[in-house]
Amino acid sequence: MAIIVNGVELADADLEREMPVHADTPDSHQAALTAAVLRRVLLDEAAQLHITSDQSDETLIEALLDHQLSEAAAPTHEECERHYLADLERWRVNERARVSHILFQVTEKVDLTALRQRAQQTLDELLRTDNLELRFVHLARTLSNCPSGVDGGALGEIGRGDTVAAFERAVFAAPAGTLCPVLVETEFGFHIVRVHEKSPGTVLPFEQVELRIRVAMSQALRDLAERRYVMEAVARANIQGWKDGVAT
Repeated sequence: MAIIVNGVELADADLEREMPVHADTPDSHQAALTAAVLRRVLLDEAAQLHITSDQSDETLIEALLDHQLSEAAAPTHEECERHYLADLERWRVNERARVSHILFQVTEKVDLTALRQRAQQTLDELLRTDNLELRFVHLARTLSNCPSGVDGGALGEIGRGDTVAAFERAVFAAPAGTLCPVLVETEFGFHIVRVHEKSPGTVLPFEQVELRIRVAMSQALRDLAERRYVMEAVARANIQGWKDGVAT
């Protein structure tokens, strides 16, 4: 069945124009169809409001949304401050840790089960030892697949963003002077991680980050208002052959 939006039947060209944008989505045809319907709905909304553009449809739709959402709510100073206080750790900077590790590297043909077991046995041994310092250095030199092994596994100081996410989370969650009690798994393999010293850094003051918070919250509110407006525009439109995002 053809899809007709406000009396205008969508053409094959309308769908073909959207296909490249949605080529990587799970159901690219359905996504492109939905985009074509929404484009037609919003262009009709612009026409009804006498909003024009001598450029592309995208420019016209952007002008429509700017016109309709120009009074979208902006976050207040108090709302920004509450957002800041709700996640102070988000604004911590210059946090550092001195770390060592033993890496059991994942390679193309490695037996993952056996590798994990070997890493776990090594960790269990270190958790039981009475001389962690000497034993860790020895095992790093003999077992680690990281170049740091020659230095007893020492990686030196690292900060937020210096390593992959899983490794970073383990390091900064562990207290100083401890051995992580579980293996840390990353795309590189299985790590036994020891955290020697930590510097907590500082939390940036609210005044220094308020603008960044305001911009992010304003964009989130704008996105919410845009989704609501598009849904309302679709509800106002006369659409045949298409219901709840699916051709009928």
